[in-house]
Amino acid sequence: MQRRYFPSILLYGLGLALALSLVYNGVLLYEQNHLRNAYEYGLTNSIHPLDRVDWQQQLLECKRANQQKDSLIRQLEQAPNAPPNKVTTFRHALSK
Repeated sequence: MQRRYFPSILLYGLGLALALSLVYNGVLLYEQNHLRNAYEYGLTNSIHPLDRVDWQQQLLECKRANQQKDSLIRQLEQAPNAPPNKVTTFRHALSK
C-alpha cells in the first residue's frame, strides 16, 4: 500500500493568510506613498513664485511702515520743554 502525503488544510490556510497579508501591506504602502506624494506636491506648489514676491513686497512695506512709526514715536517721546539731547519715555512721564 502506497502512502500519499496530502498538504493539510492548515498549510493552505497559512499560505492564504500570507498572501492576504502581503496584498494588504502592499495596499497600505501604496496609499501611504500616494498620500506622501500628494502632501509633498501640496507643499511645493502651495506658494507660487508670484505669491512669494508679493509676500516679500508686503514684508518690506511693513518693515518700512514700522520704521516710520518708530521714528514718529521717538519724536513724540521727546518732551516739549526738555533740552535737545534729553529724551524722556512715556513710562518716566507716567511715573512722575
